Amino acid sequence: MFNDEKLLQLVEQTEYTQRQAELLAQLRRIGQQSIGPAAKQVDNEGAYPYSSLAALKSEGLQNLSVPEAFGGFGAGYKGDAVLLVLALMELASWCSSTSQVFALHNTGVQLVHAMGDAGQQRFFFEEVRRGHLFGSFGSEAGANRFVLANTLRKVEGGYRLNGKKIFATGSPGAKWAFWRSVSEDAPGNQDERYMMPIAELNGAGITINDDWDGIGQRGTGSGTVIAQEVFIPEAHVMGGPGAYAAHAPFFAAQFHIHFAAQYVGIAIGAYREAVAYLKEKARPWSDVKTAAEDPVTQLRVGEMAAKLASAQQLVLRGARLLQAVIERPEEPELHRAVQAAASHAKIIATDTALDVTNAIFQIMGARSATRSCNFDRYYRNARTLTLHDPVDKQREAAGRHELGR
Repeated sequence: MFNDEKLLQLVEQTEYTQRQAELLAQLRRIGQQSIGPAAKQVDNEGAYPYSSLAALKSEGLQNLSVPEAFGGFGAGYKGDAVLLVLALMELASWCSSTSQVFALHNTGVQLVHAMGDAGQQRFFFEEVRRGHLFGSFGSEAGANRFVLANTLRKVEGGYRLNGKKIFATGSPGAKWAFWRSVSEDAPGNQDERYMMPIAELNGAGITINDDWDGIGQRGTGSGTVIAQEVFIPEAHVMGGPGAYAAHAPFFAAQFHIHFAAQYVGIAIGAYREAVAYLKEKARPWSDVKTAAEDPVTQLRVGEMAAKLASAQQLVLRGARLLQAVIERPEEPELHRAVQAAASHAKIIATDTALDVTNAIFQIMGARSATRSCNFDRYYRNARTLTLHDPVDKQREAAGRHELGR
């Protein structure tokens, strides 16, 4: 890790493209000026990060995943996959609630790019340019998380949507949301009936309950959303039944890489704030003048820096392999490689985030555990976000890959 600003910028200019380095500098400035200062209030009040998202919108960054041909930055699907990963990692270091909402928004934009026809892309990308955000809802309320109970029924001019989604991240501030469902009319199994409608969240029949009460990620608005006979126009359904299957491998790998990026970002934010605290406030544990001169503290800080750098590079390796899949989709081995890399990144990022956000207290001392410091939000956020899709599934997947199973 590099806490010296000039050194950090030099390293980023060496490791990343000019555009990637410029975006990081832009996001760091927004983080320092707007997102970081609001993060404690977001956590303390469990408040949706309206001001942080407004700061991103004020500089057009809601367009990050909109293709360049439509006036966006061209990050993600069929564009610069690394750019989006870097953005999420940086945002998570300032406010992980903001990064998670932003991640789901960009997932929605990319799904329009992947599945929408020309007219749908024009309409929804223009909505994004106007500042309207996306959500992307998948989690089911039933006992079996893999069974989709949300349904679409064909009617004149479109469909009727019924169902309930939980963990509906971003719902308080989004206008649009992909609402994963199954067709009531199509034959076949669930995969063959799987559909991707886009619901207007301020439309008739939608109820948003901001009832998320997690110990961490308190500002994500990940509550319950209910649809009762909601009309979905034909033009707001991306593809027909089963159309998502062709894109599922890409988005599955990206899902894990994006979460891993945010885990590392949370740990980077905790580390950055802990180092500043050590330099300015902490008392040494041995007979030296400052905490920064304490050999034990130096040892622990060095260990954390090495772990963070390693985890960050694994995430970037996954992102670069995802980029290779975008550029060379005809090579099946690349698809296998990116799935393995995504698993590796998520495993190590999970362990690193939980370790670093816990270990910082050991070097800062008891005063750092006060409510006024609010350092515990990093651990609570990491603990909560790392529960999204159990990491043991990725350990198993990595093992299967190594054993050729």
